[in-house]
Amino acid sequence: MKEKIQNWLHDLGVALGLIEPPLQPVPVRTDDEQRRRQQQRRR
Repeated sequence: MKEKIQNWLHDLGVALGLIEPPLQPVPVRTDDEQRRRQQQRRR
């Protein structure tokens, strides 16, 4: 129960801009995506 309240308070703080949200991992482009884009540019 205590963990649930702490979680709720943390979410509230993030929503109000008082707490920085945890950083999300940045998506890394794969070689396949780069190849597709280069092929589209050539056409």
